Amino acid sequence: MKFYEVSMDKKAVVVRMDRDDEVISSLELLVGKLGIESGFFYGIGAVKDVVISYFDLQSKSYIDKEMKEELEVVSLIGNISYIYGESKPVIHAHISLSDREMRLFGGHLKRAVVSVTLEVVIFTISDRIERVKDNDFGLFLWKP
Repeated sequence: MKFYEVSMDKKAVVVRMDRDDEVISSLELLVGKLGIESGFFYGIGAVKDVVISYFDLQSKSYIDKEMKEELEVVSLIGNISYIYGESKPVIHAHISLSDREMRLFGGHLKRAVVSVTLEVVIFTISDRIERVKDNDFGLFLWKP
């Protein structure tokens, strides 16, 4: 285990996404507009046209599941960081969704379009969290 301390801004950004907003690209745009160095976010709402993924350790690749129907966002959670040396933010999000039969689905969020609204709170960090490529998995993980 590796760790380091970061400074909290004590700032929260309250976001309401509206119908047809794409979640990941909207968060990327907002982070750039506000100059957010890093942070964590949580959200609830409703989405459609979703792609969630599962990372398969054997193949070292993501397995995607596309879901076109309207779904309830039971929980959206994630973080904001940057690949070392780059300026575009990385929105790393996981999502739990339920359908009309109350079945639950979840995984890494690749894409989702808001169907009604999505309420998100971002808690900012004044230090930049950076990612470096891990050769064992082929993923960009937090820099130790």
